[in-house]
Amino acid sequence: MRHARILTLLAGMLIWSHAGFVDAQGFQRWFQIELTIFSNESGADRERETWPPENLDLAFPAEMIRLGKLTDLLFLDWFATAGEAEAFESEAEAPDPELARLRDTGPFPAREASGFRLPDLQRDSFLELPDSFSDFRQTNQAIGRADQYRVLYDAVWRQPVGDPGSATPIFVAGGNRYGWLAELQGSVALEFNASRDRVIFGADLWLAEFGGAPGSQLPLPPPPEEFRDADDDSTPPTISRIYTMRQQRELRSGEFHYLDHPAMGILVQIVPYDVPPVESPPE
Repeated sequence: MRHARILTLLAGMLIWSHAGFVDAQGFQRWFQIELTIFSNESGADRERETWPPENLDLAFPAEMIRLGKLTDLLFLDWFATAGEAEAFESEAEAPDPELARLRDTGPFPAREASGFRLPDLQRDSFLELPDSFSDFRQTNQAIGRADQYRVLYDAVWRQPVGDPGSATPIFVAGGNRYGWLAELQGSVALEFNASRDRVIFGADLWLAEFGGAPGSQLPLPPPPEEFRDADDDSTPPTISRIYTMRQQRELRSGEFHYLDHPAMGILVQIVPYDVPPVESPPE
């Protein structure tokens, strides 16, 4: 019961580190972006093209970021209070191993100097929004019910989009995971075209097919350390094939776009977004 009470206390302690990530430099417009990436499990479709391993050339871009998640932003202020003594005061009740680990390793409470504040769903860029903001929920459910397809990644977020060359690559990882290795990895990015009448969506993704004989392991680039999950030490399975998807598409705002590929597909939509002004505090 104490564990449940602690989790309740944690729910309101959030800090958003990407707020204000993009400074207002040059031309920018804000959009709400929704992205779904799914696999095509059909072997016949995947065999339509050859995928020579020597031509993979896989790499993560520099200056890549990861979408913030509300679930990543919990700070355990409880450990800095008398509540810690209360939780372990009973000798008859053994301390929860996970709570004991967090007490020693963190995350630790945010101090005032660190800029603690609640995330702002209306104004924060590169923050993954809750499912209630999604327009793809029914589409994703339909994909999930089909035997041939499987949703690997889906997200909704808001960000400013600027002129060519200003795109901020966003880290993508989804599907089955083995330590730092994810079945789907890569990045996506958005920027305006030269005439500023279309947004260019770029995807640089790779999809690993697990299995094959021992010794046939294909190399995958490790993601930056700050993007790796906690269970990095697990042994990755053998990878028999890697499918790459490098595509660009000019998007019209408000339209549903589909990018096709023998092994996977991308659904993407952008909608203009007006960032509301910050309200002045009452005097």
